[in-house]
Amino acid sequence: MCDRPEVGVYLRRQREALGLTQEELAVAALTTVSSLRKWEAGLRNPSPESLVAWCRALDLPDWLQRKVTSLVLADLDTLQVGTWPPAISDDDLDHLEMVTAPAYYLSFPNLDILAANNAARRAVPSLIPAEPTSSRPTNLVEWVMTRPARDLLANWEAAATRLVFLLRVMGPGLVSQQRLDEIFNFCYAQSPRDFTRFFHTDLTKEQTSADLVLVRNPHTGANDQYTYRFLRPVQTMRPYEQLQLVRRRKPVD
Repeated sequence: MCDRPEVGVYLRRQREALGLTQEELAVAALTTVSSLRKWEAGLRNPSPESLVAWCRALDLPDWLQRKVTSLVLADLDTLQVGTWPPAISDDDLDHLEMVTAPAYYLSFPNLDILAANNAARRAVPSLIPAEPTSSRPTNLVEWVMTRPARDLLANWEAAATRLVFLLRVMGPGLVSQQRLDEIFNFCYAQSPRDFTRFFHTDLTKEQTSADLVLVRNPHTGANDQYTYRFLRPVQTMRPYEQLQLVRRRKPVD
């Protein structure tokens, strides 16, 4: 049996959200209904070729295909830092500091903040890494549900919904249930009604790909436009990602 059956469960939900029957999806994925049923039930893992066809038939965004690939193909991609505090080298910290825009190292997909450069500490003083002696790390999803995030982000609701959705979808199977419970319980305690609504909101492919952050400027009162990127070191691969915020040169109306 597949040791990560939640992959099949999630993809079944994706199929149902698209209004597809198993027969229709099997045709689109170039497989048999029998095989598709076993994949969705977690009784068998598809081959790499079948996995790609399955994801494409469901029109999954890249980041979701990445999770599915990691889970099904024997954890080929190490997506998160497994220990706290993290072991980040001085060289890596030096590289982070050379980024002129606000930038962070964070684990993925649980989005624990592991390091921040000085630009990030100045821009968002409420979002800084926890001390290594702390029992648990600072978390981006937790932060976005707090009052400082609400006050800072003009499009707070959209940003919070995206982050909660990302963790809700990416977390199971990659993040321990205990850690997920800690994060979600904290978020619920901050604002039960808002968090419940965000948690039960499903986003489209286009909505999950949105990257605009509107930051209230305390000096001008205007909303400064930023875009963010999750960047992955590839030489040598690191078990964490870099989150970078860059101000738009030409704001969009």
